[in-house]
Amino acid sequence: MPRAKGKRSDPKKQSAKDTKEDVEVDENGEIVEVENPSPKVPQKPKEDSPISATGVLGSQYLSRDLKIDNFSLSLNGIELITDTRLEFNWGRRYGFIGLNGAGKSSLLLTLARREVPIPEHFKIYFLDKEVAASDKTAFEAVVEDLENESKELEKEVDRLVGSEEGSESERLMDVYAALDELEPETASKRAGEILHGLGFNKEMQNKKTKDFSGGWRMRIALAKALFVRPNMLLLDEPTNHLDLEACVWLEEYLKNYTRILVLVSHSQDFLNNVCTNILHLQKKKLTYYAGNFDSFVQTREEKEENQMKQFNWEQDQIKHMKDYIARFGHGSAKLARQAQSKEKTLAKMEAKGLTEKVTADKTLTFYFSDCGKLPPPVLTFTKVSFGYSPSKPLYKNLEFGVDLDSRVALVGPNGAGKSTLLKLMVGAITPTDGEVKKHSHLKIGWYHQHLTDQLDLNLSPLEYMIKCFPGNETEHMRRAIGKYGLSGKTQTLPIKLLSDGQKSRVVFAWLAFQEPHLLLLDEPTNHLDLETIDALAEAINNFNGGMVLVSHDFRLINQVAEEIWVCEHQAVTPWKGTIMEFKEMLRKKMLKLTN
Repeated sequence: MPRAKGKRSDPKKQSAKDTKEDVEVDENGEIVEVENPSPKVPQKPKEDSPISATGVLGSQYLSRDLKIDNFSLSLNGIELITDTRLEFNWGRRYGFIGLNGAGKSSLLLTLARREVPIPEHFKIYFLDKEVAASDKTAFEAVVEDLENESKELEKEVDRLVGSEEGSESERLMDVYAALDELEPETASKRAGEILHGLGFNKEMQNKKTKDFSGGWRMRIALAKALFVRPNMLLLDEPTNHLDLEACVWLEEYLKNYTRILVLVSHSQDFLNNVCTNILHLQKKKLTYYAGNFDSFVQTREEKEENQMKQFNWEQDQIKHMKDYIARFGHGSAKLARQAQSKEKTLAKMEAKGLTEKVTADKTLTFYFSDCGKLPPPVLTFTKVSFGYSPSKPLYKNLEFGVDLDSRVALVGPNGAGKSTLLKLMVGAITPTDGEVKKHSHLKIGWYHQHLTDQLDLNLSPLEYMIKCFPGNETEHMRRAIGKYGLSGKTQTLPIKLLSDGQKSRVVFAWLAFQEPHLLLLDEPTNHLDLETIDALAEAINNFNGGMVLVSHDFRLINQVAEEIWVCEHQAVTPWKGTIMEFKEMLRKKMLKLTN
């Protein structure tokens, strides 16, 4: 379908026109409203929120794109983003990256709450919590707003058709397309396909949401977000509650997303396969790059290389001029005039603005202490069976061992028992049959997704560590926390003021201080930025103990795992290929089922 183009008018003339059409002065000199005011850009009244944001709408009211000029953002009075430009174009998929605590989640929340001027028709959906536990089925929760959404869109059609600008806008075509997607037959089929892709079979789709765990209700929320198809979809770590199979499906789905997608993800693999653009938050500024994550890395390296060449050239010129001025500024008249000329040139360079020296992002170095040696076997499963109910065993007759040189990744669908297997290893649960035997001196460090919930949010990281490990000197604990990227004021801030990624680092510092022989890591990358994940991978590779990993991050698995074990069909089976070959197998399987 050809795309109609909206009329673009001069902003100054439009502003004057708005003033004339919106207000009128009566005989008493009082200002009164007229019948047909021009569109206003609503700004949601600010709630009692720690986030404060300012900005000016830079795009046309009915534009498919969203541009906010002079955007600034602060959190708890701390400036995160300063006087920068937000620009999101229709059909583009933005990977939003930056260090933990830089302000990525705060920016998404600011857009979702409409704390800057955003046109009323511009629908934004922010996936930030699971669906409520209720008597509605998973399917009903996804499509529950279908009727109301259709009515709202029909009203918008009437408004747009009734105005000259609206009838010629791309927005009208978008509304018609949205109405087509909301036809009951089309909508039901699409909702079922999305839920199936995220791991819900027919029986699960008809199961009440209150009967699902929080992780599965988060999947339902994700299904709803994808089904709604807003102008702008904001996803903050959407793969955190998914298994590898669902991650592959979501990757394939989002790479064909045709509206505006803003995605925060710690998975380079995911960013590479989904994104058309990268938005980088660094030093309180936003920089836009065309292409996926690999293109961003290459472009940024080239940009920084050219910046350093320019910086070095300028510094050489400045040094040369300053030396000349110092030597000949008080010499003969001719030399003095030349020195004065160089002073003027130097002043012009400084007034114009000198090139900044490239400063690399602060790199982290995680460290797990040398754990010493324990003779194998350190952990053995002998004819182990387990089930939460006798009629539904998760595992039958498991036979394997884990030693201090093991580097194992557990993969398989959600519900197959990967986290359960780690619980059996650590002793949090006991087998219904068989034996799990541990070396008498074995110390296990178990990282799981709910550890951050156990943090005392009113304490600072330093206070928390001192409380957990009494008798250690404050400076010793400072160094222990500092190894995990928490330094300076961050060590003494209440944990409740830290980002989710920073809270995870507190947990890693706590875990490493125990000096374990064996690391059991259950989704350790949730909420970590890319740099922190690389630091974690390096620490694991330098660790002289054992590791068993559950993760949906293909790249991390590829970095640290030497063995892939598939948990499925009540068994644990070694996979003979690489993790990327396993991913390709899942992708082919998924495509076969959907075609």
